[in-house]
Amino acid sequence: MSTPLNNSILKGFDILALFTHEAHEISTATVTKKLGMNTATAHRFLMTLDRAGAIRSTRRGRFALGPRIEELGQITARRRTLAALVQPTLDALCGELGESIMACRLAQHGPSCIAYANSNRPISLQVREGALLPFHTTAQGYLWLAEMPEDERRERLESASFASLEKPDLAAVETRIQRVYAQGYATNEGDNEPDLGAVAVPVRNIDGQMVLSMSVFGMLRRFDGAFIDRARAALLDAAASVAPEL
Repeated sequence: MSTPLNNSILKGFDILALFTHEAHEISTATVTKKLGMNTATAHRFLMTLDRAGAIRSTRRGRFALGPRIEELGQITARRRTLAALVQPTLDALCGELGESIMACRLAQHGPSCIAYANSNRPISLQVREGALLPFHTTAQGYLWLAEMPEDERRERLESASFASLEKPDLAAVETRIQRVYAQGYATNEGDNEPDLGAVAVPVRNIDGQMVLSMSVFGMLRRFDGAFIDRARAALLDAAASVAPEL
């Protein structure tokens, strides 16, 4: 049985979609005409969106996009800027290593892909922008956990939804996190998918703050010790090359 949707939220987004490059402001009359709502309902939605900061009153009865939407837009712009910045590096790594490459930013429930370069191998693993990786079964996930204070990472792990029926052994996860922190990189040897291998490194700015994580991933059988060493070195060099731009 599918989860029922919240129609009020959908209607709220319908109202926000009335803003365009040409239409910078809307009114109750705009909503009633475009969406077929009665005046009282349209007014109530507009007042609610105003209270939430999604829109703001510009003059009596007229509304423009509000500060919350502007903040979200800035986040999206920053994400796209980072993606454009690292894309040439990902493409070069993909060509050098012959495997797919991915860069992620930290999201609430795990690393989120912002840019990628898929390999041209006949059998390869593909990824898409916006893909969310689990914290406790991926190389990039462990890198981010290793950056967090213990209380924060425990909270994130305990609040995560798990594909398996059993939650992971948090003590074992903590031991692995400490190893990742000490060595400065992480590997995945079939932890998330049985046939998937990966090597990941942090990407830091010049102040040492971790801004992104970057990984090479592909069929596990190709990730032997020699390749892992080669991939780690290439990833670390690439991370250092983009640091001054972050």
